[in-house]
Parts: sequence; structure tokens; C-alpha cells
Amino acid sequence: MPRLSDGLAIAAACIFIFLAAYRIELPGLYYDELAFVNAAQGAPDNTFIYMRLGPVPLLVFPFIGALKAWIYTPIFGLFGVSALTIRLPVILIAAVTLLIFYLAMRRNLGPTWAAIAIWIMAVDPANLFLSRLDWGPTVLMHLFQAAILALWFSYRDKPQLWKPVLIFICFGLGFFDKFNFIWLVSAFAIGICLCYPDSLKNLWVSLPRFARWIAVILVLIAVGATLYLVLPLLLHFHHPTIRARTTGLQVKWDALVNTLSGFWVARRIFGDAAGVIRFTSTCLIAVDGFLALACLFFPMLDAEARENRKNGFFCLLIGLLIFLQIIITPQAGGPHHYSMIFPLPLLAFAFLARSLYTQFATENLRRLAAVLLGSAAVFVFAVDVHNTTVYLSHFRTNSHYSPHWSPEIYSLSDYISEHGFEAKSIICVDWGLHNQLHALAPMELRRRMRDCWPIFKELDKKNEEKQTATLHYFFPVGKSLVVTFVSTETFPETQRNFFASLATHPELESRLAKEFWFGGEKIYELYEVVRRPDHP
Repeated sequence: MPRLSDGLAIAAACIFIFLAAYRIELPGLYYDELAFVNAAQGAPDNTFIYMRLGPVPLLVFPFIGALKAWIYTPIFGLFGVSALTIRLPVILIAAVTLLIFYLAMRRNLGPTWAAIAIWIMAVDPANLFLSRLDWGPTVLMHLFQAAILALWFSYRDKPQLWKPVLIFICFGLGFFDKFNFIWLVSAFAIGICLCYPDSLKNLWVSLPRFARWIAVILVLIAVGATLYLVLPLLLHFHHPTIRARTTGLQVKWDALVNTLSGFWVARRIFGDAAGVIRFTSTCLIAVDGFLALACLFFPMLDAEARENRKNGFFCLLIGLLIFLQIIITPQAGGPHHYSMIFPLPLLAFAFLARSLYTQFATENLRRLAAVLLGSAAVFVFAVDVHNTTVYLSHFRTNSHYSPHWSPEIYSLSDYISEHGFEAKSIICVDWGLHNQLHALAPMELRRRMRDCWPIFKELDKKNEEKQTATLHYFFPVGKSLVVTFVSTETFPETQRNFFASLATHPELESRLAKEFWFGGEKIYELYEVVRRPDHP
């Protein structure tokens, strides 16, 4: 059975890779998905470089480290930049994460139960498509999450000092990858204190006195550094693309359910999530609650059952604490934030169900429990398969994508790569275009590319003299290419100010050079803007 279950787990990882990589170029590359690419190519310019350590990129954003960029540097160096080289590595990392979760569960649940849980996770759209696109980013976050849980459960089974040390390292790497990993770190620390005080006490007692002082100093340094980095972002950082969410609890709950069901990702990419079943996420969390109550009132005579009950409560508590931290964080609210709660509800279900199952004394009761729990697992698996099928079917039959995810980005990139050398500059007026064009363009052409949406967003607030100086800076004498969406809901003032500047500055002559269509819809417009030499 262990060999068979291990084989099933590996097969689940392979199925995950196949599903996640199906027509890997679709949807079109997304702006946030490529924020790390410039750093991964050695950061020849300052596109998404917030901080350097000498020539080495350190932060690509005030709250996102360059860890992913470092991983991709040899990949892009060997194979170049494409949809395949951008998406396949994160899919493979996510598949490894599945196997780590399997190892974390197999020790306590047994190989059969662990294999069933991994198969559910392998076809879960909340895992498949956020991993495929990784615009959060989320893949490395889940990798470190899985490693931390696996190391902790292993430590509970066989205490060894190197395991907490690796957990601490995973905390640091996860936080460096993205600062909101602190949600998991704080939830994990509180969960350990409440659920496993015996392990903390034994760990403390087993350490030499010198090691205790070192541990305390490292923890204090980590807490101080975290507060130093995170508090200014919470209090003062308001990037124009990140709107503070002050919505109510019901809206936050709906966002969580929509993320865990895959509904949110489908609606965001295709503009339509018809056919996606959403209620299973709510049902799974509700079942977790009933199982937790049953475990509280059921006498646990078996040590293995008590351990699984404790693990189930631990996973539930971590998920709850992460959700509460998302609620109180104004800048949080996207699917890549709620994704951190995956797969904690499923892990809680597996541990709590296994705990109850172990306690049933008679064979008939165990058979009844197996039927009920097996039916629940089959139901969740079937719904996940249905939602994943609905999502994948869009790649075969749907010709409509939200403009920011349109596959027409590849045609636009090819055109600019071919004709861009004729222009002095290539300007993206709207948010959501520059990163893709910059990443896919030849190295020599990237120096001419400018992401000017923040400039045009505020252009109407400048006086006439400053407007003229700004326009002359971004439109040098000669021809420039300007790219816009046909319509944009993100920052509509960017296009309005761009066209107004053309109308009020006669030295800028423009014409619509090319339109880009996909599925009968016009997605992009490309303008040629020629600036005549200034008259004395």
C-alpha cells in the first residue's frame, strides 16, 4: 500500500502538471505576472527595481523581494523569455509543493488518506490556475508553507533541532519573497503556542543555554526587522494600483469562497465564470466546523487520534488567523491574498476525519464512516474536476478574454519588435501593457520603452509649462509609437489626458497606425506620434 500510494501521489503531481500546462500560452501574459522579469535578466534598467544591493536586485516592489527573479536568471539566460519559460517553472515548483504536502500528511494520516487528499489538491482550480499564472506571486509562498508544515509535523514525530532551524529559514525566505508571508508566520507562531505548548517547552529545555540566548536574539532581530519593513507599508504606502479595501466581512467572506472555488480567477480572466460551482468551499469549511465540534466532544482514547485532532485544530486555527489578518489589512483583498488559506480547510478536514475514524470501535461503524467520508471526498473531487473542466474549456472555445489577459499581446509584441527600431521611443499610455512588451522585446529595444501611465494619469493636474516639458521629454523629436487599450476601466484618465495633450500641442502630430483585434473585439490601438522641432 505505501508504494501504491506513493505512486498515486506522483501520478497526481503529473496530472497537475498536465492540466496546469495545457495550452500554456493562454491567457495572454499579464502585467503583474511579469513584474520580476527585468530583475531576472540582470536589471539593465530600473523597470520594477525598487532596491538594489550593488548591481544585484534586492526588491522588485516595496513588499516583494527578488527571490523569484534570482531563480529565473539561469532559466532566461539559457532559454530566453516566453510564455513557456515564464509559466512552466512555477508549475513544476507547484507540483513539488504537492508532493511535500503529501509527505506532511502521510506520516500522520497514512499513505492512502494522504494520496486521496493530494488528488483533490491536484485538480483544485484554486491551486491549478493561480499557480499557472502566479501573478501574486503565490507559488513560492505555497512551497514554503508546505515545507514549514511538513517540517513541523516531522518534528512532532521525531524531535530534531535542525527541523526548527529549517522552519526559521523558510520563514525568512517566505517573507523575503513577499512581505504578506508574515500572515502565515504570525498565525503559525500563535497556533504552535496554543496547540503544541508541550513541543515548545521540550524544545526550549533541550537547547543549551547559549543556544537559547542565540534563539532569543534572532527572534527579536526578526521581529524588529519585520516591524521596520511592514509598518511603514501599512501606514503610508498607497500605490495607485492598490486600492485600500474597507469592505465588510460578508464581502471578504465572498472573496475567500470565490477564490477557493476558482470563480474569481475565471471571472477576472474571461469576464465570465458561468458554470463554476462555488458552494463547495463554504461546505468544506462548514464540515470542518462540525468535525471539530465532534472531535471536542468525542473521547479520544487513542494517541494517534489525539495527535490528528490536534493537527486538524492547528490547520483550522492557522486558516482563521490568516483570514482575520487579511480582513484588517487595508491593502489586501485580491485572490492572491486569499490563496494563502489554501489548502488549510482540506488539511483540517483530512486530519479531523482521520481522528474520528480511528476512534470508531466496531467494523460496522468504521464502514459507515468510510462511506460518509469517502462520499464527501468524492463530491469535492468531482466538483473540482467540473470547475477545472469549465476553466480549461475556455481555452478551446472562448474567444473573449478580459483585455489585460488578451492573447493578442503576442501579436502586439511581435509588431513592436519588428517596427520598434524605427521609433525614438515606445510609450505605453495605459496600465497593463509595458511589462509584457518590455519582457518579450529584444534587449536593444527595451531601452526605448517607457511605462507612462502614471505620468498621463496626473498630467491634467500640471500647469501648461510643466505639461509641455513632460511631453517633450517623453516624445523626443522624431517618431514615437504609443500603445493604448481601446478602452480601460483601470485608469480612464490616462487615455483622456493623452488625447487632450495631442489636441493642445500642435507640435505633436499623430495618426492611428494599427489596430489589434482578437475574437472580433478590438483590444489595442497603436499610434504614431511625430514631434516636429520646436519653433523659436
